[in-house]
Amino acid sequence: MIDTIQIRPLTMNDLDLYKQMQTGIENDYIIRIFDRLINHKEHQVFGLFVENELVSIAGYTVFAGHYAMLGRLRSDLRYTGKGYATQLIQFIIEQLKKMPEIKWIGANTQRHNFSALRVLEKVQLPPIKALHASTLVNSDGLDHTPGPIWTPVESLEEKRKWISQFENDSNVIFPYQAYYPFPATPELFNDDEVSNWLFYKNPDEDRLIIVYHDQKKYNYAHVVYLWDDLFNQPGAWETIYEAHKTLQQQHDEELKIRTDLTDESRKLINDDAFEIQDPWVLHGVWV
Repeated sequence: MIDTIQIRPLTMNDLDLYKQMQTGIENDYIIRIFDRLINHKEHQVFGLFVENELVSIAGYTVFAGHYAMLGRLRSDLRYTGKGYATQLIQFIIEQLKKMPEIKWIGANTQRHNFSALRVLEKVQLPPIKALHASTLVNSDGLDHTPGPIWTPVESLEEKRKWISQFENDSNVIFPYQAYYPFPATPELFNDDEVSNWLFYKNPDEDRLIIVYHDQKKYNYAHVVYLWDDLFNQPGAWETIYEAHKTLQQQHDEELKIRTDLTDESRKLINDDAFEIQDPWVLHGVWV
């Protein structure tokens, strides 16, 4: 007997079915934000049903108009090993390819999430880059090269000049938001956001630090630095502390300093200075 399989977008009526899934995840945040995922135009969540029972969910979020980031993959542990998650992700990818505005499809998963990595391999989303999500927890333990604070870049025109050096280079992976890095294209950098980001250039004008306000559970001063010498550049961290102070004053709230470190830069720091997550691996393809 062949099981009847259906894949469709989820609605609020499916929340109770989702709660009945045995995912093994305690305090699953998806339950808390289910209504926002269902009723937000930038999100879409699909469910795979076997004989009308919800056994797997996954979805995507669209960023900057044409980047689709897959995510929120959950499977009922009673149904694993049958290829349902792969079937669901492949279905979503095919739906995205039919949308003319979508130019890139990707996913971001932790390096040791082997089940998710197997699914991404099967649907042919190759790995691009690994980044360690790192939150500063002990500035006294930070080993870095001290120096003067870098020069602020104030005008939108000069900010644009800096961005023009990498915005058409898809080999540059830009941390657009916490946990959402993308290959750089002009669509990532609209004037409103760039105007609000803090830019600082070093004395030699060959390095740039960007810091912006971000929120993913916690409020962050998110530091973007596109080279591997953040801890060796004189004054880089004094500049980050200055930007952190500025953003806290602007938003009138406590902010954590967060940055994304490559494997190379990760080797240069003391473990007690940062709270560092298992690295997230960006996968993706251009449509």
